[in-house]
Amino acid sequence: MKQNVGILDTAIRGIAAVICLAIAAELALPLAATITLFVMGILFWASASFGVCFLYKALGIDTYPGAGHGLYQYYPRSH
Repeated sequence: MKQNVGILDTAIRGIAAVICLAIAAELALPLAATITLFVMGILFWASASFGVCFLYKALGIDTYPGAGHGLYQYYPRSH
């Protein structure tokens, strides 16, 4: 699968993953909130690790440097 997450996105997602997982690990929130934070943390970690965001794919956004443009520019795909 082609990467579509740029360097800045990867850093932000990595930080968000650590924060979500740390808060979830504390178990200080209600169970539903803890589970939600855990799932969000895993999703952020996975998209940062593999460089693929399915929401970006659905919206046609590509911030990966190999795409040939700057950060956060919207280029609809024709295929």
